[in-house]
Amino acid sequence: MRKTLQTILLIFIANWSIHAQFITGKVLSKNSSKPINNVAIITNLKNGTTTNELGIFKLDISNVNTITFTNLNYKTVVISKQKFTSKNYTIYLEEKVNELSEIQLNLKKITVDSIVTKTLRSMKKNYISGPTISNFYVRENSIINFKKLELDLDKSALLNRKNKKIAEKELAAYANNLQNSDPVFSNEFYGKFKTKKVYSDKIEKFYNVDKIDTVQGFKSMKNNKQITIEQAQKDLQHIILKNLNKHKTYKISSGLFKIEDSLSIKEVVQDADSLHLINTFNSFTATSAFTSAKYKSRFFYFKKQQNFLNNRYYKHSLASNAFLGSEMMYVLNFTPRKSKSKYKGQMFINPIDFTISKIEYQFAEGKKGQNLNLKWLLGIKVSEDVNKVTLYYEKNKENKENKVFNSYFKETKSAYVYVHRPIKFKENSSKKSKVKFDIKIELDTQEIREVYLTNVSEIPKTAVEKVAKGQSNIKYNYLSKADYDKTSWKNRQLITEYLKKYN
Repeated sequence: MRKTLQTILLIFIANWSIHAQFITGKVLSKNSSKPINNVAIITNLKNGTTTNELGIFKLDISNVNTITFTNLNYKTVVISKQKFTSKNYTIYLEEKVNELSEIQLNLKKITVDSIVTKTLRSMKKNYISGPTISNFYVRENSIINFKKLELDLDKSALLNRKNKKIAEKELAAYANNLQNSDPVFSNEFYGKFKTKKVYSDKIEKFYNVDKIDTVQGFKSMKNNKQITIEQAQKDLQHIILKNLNKHKTYKISSGLFKIEDSLSIKEVVQDADSLHLINTFNSFTATSAFTSAKYKSRFFYFKKQQNFLNNRYYKHSLASNAFLGSEMMYVLNFTPRKSKSKYKGQMFINPIDFTISKIEYQFAEGKKGQNLNLKWLLGIKVSEDVNKVTLYYEKNKENKENKVFNSYFKETKSAYVYVHRPIKFKENSSKKSKVKFDIKIELDTQEIREVYLTNVSEIPKTAVEKVAKGQSNIKYNYLSKADYDKTSWKNRQLITEYLKKYN
């Protein structure tokens, strides 16, 4: 039996060797004739290999019609088996950027100051700053991590022993649920907007106004409830309120801030922790992230520490040139020069016209954003620890001048928040009975905002409109889950596809 298996195996190997057609080939640079390492080689039969440091590879080409050679730095070549054989299994690849050698030479000669000056001038000249029309996609994610939630209910004549125990139990359950929930909220919007040039008689000036033409939106929430500090405070107040006398009214004060209106349990939704959702949004909600992206993408117009090309506030240095997608770029690093300058980062700059293709930045070491510490005075502390921004710029191919616009924006923010609120209920009666409880909340928040623009085209600057009076803020309905699942933009699909060319 063993001899039979060996015989079958030998016959199989012999047949496989007869039918296999292994060849040894080489891949070289068309410009320098030097071997190219790590070229991906694949046949139409989906079998393949890669070249070694000498540009050499081995490949079975039996029954193959075509062979494809690809490398990030070189133009892809697809060749027939017959033509490949006639070339003695040697392929020459052409560099994707013909100016590569010249660019590398310029990088050694050009000064940092020259790059900064040319980039600043080029972006101010070539950036689309006038009226436009385009499609936009926005995605906003908010994550809240409740680290600590302390509730302290004082003794009071307003709450009898039974109701006090009920309130304490409900407060503890609410606190426990909140700490374990880690709420996640997500908004997505897709539509078309126009940036119009308008004239105001009042200020006697022209300026641009962004207006939505069409828009769709979808709202997603873990636990189906949008929890904020304000909402948590209201929920906790309602827990106390519903355990008070339902036939009386009360005034509420919170720390130094008082609520003047009287409340009664009859005016409050019976289930304070209901899953009620607002199913509409307005134009401001849909475009606020875009407005932020538009502002930050124009940093080269700013003065002082907001302009990363301002050499009074930032130090600049050249890193090694690098590819962004398929194009070679200058890489300019920047770090704070003065205490007011907060960010460090790098720019990828097109060596042909000195326009920016990408910029990414974040807080430099020891720097923070908003830092408000009124813990002992007002019971508030906010510390913004993370702020990362990535911007991509594209050229408007429809315009002969190849004007530049911000195509993609991503901002990630993280912050620590502490809030201490003493809440006091005072009965509207001659007795002036009170009930007090303290709320202490500690949490970490993270917000991620992304904006993607497509089909950007300029509107003639001569098209000027007068400022309309009493413009209404139109309400739009969020899509249902079923309708959202039918869209082409759900779950960042447009952004995922766009970023593929840079990965």
